[in-house]
Amino acid sequence: MRRSLAVVALAVVLPLADARAEKVTIETGPFAVSCTGATQLCDPPQTLAIGDPAKKLTIRKIVYEASAEHCSAGRLLIDLDGQPFGKMKFVIGRERSTLRKRRALAPGTHTLAFRFEGRTGGCNAGYVASWGGAITVTARR
Repeated sequence: MRRSLAVVALAVVLPLADARAEKVTIETGPFAVSCTGATQLCDPPQTLAIGDPAKKLTIRKIVYEASAEHCSAGRLLIDLDGQPFGKMKFVIGRERSTLRKRRALAPGTHTLAFRFEGRTGGCNAGYVASWGGAITVTARR
């Protein structure tokens, strides 16, 4: 009498979580700000709300593309929820500046505020009258 032994293998396939977090891009779109004072630091700031109501978000990179209308150099000073976050290099019209800085944000809405700081030269004779361009924030959740 011949006996056969059958081995049954049971494979359980579980979906694997993506090892990379989901990329999120938040943009201002083109904008222009008219400054209210006569200083090198322009007010009011351009603001951008970011965040996810249910998940943590990690800022990875901020890119500023200066408007072609810039006739003098300036840089962005950035605040996150009212606290200093970083500053970018000086650029002139049509130039791009990138700030690579990671910051984890708790779930909810957060505010980035961008102030333009000018420097004398070109059409800047001691104060910034206006500035603009587009800002893109890249994050992961």
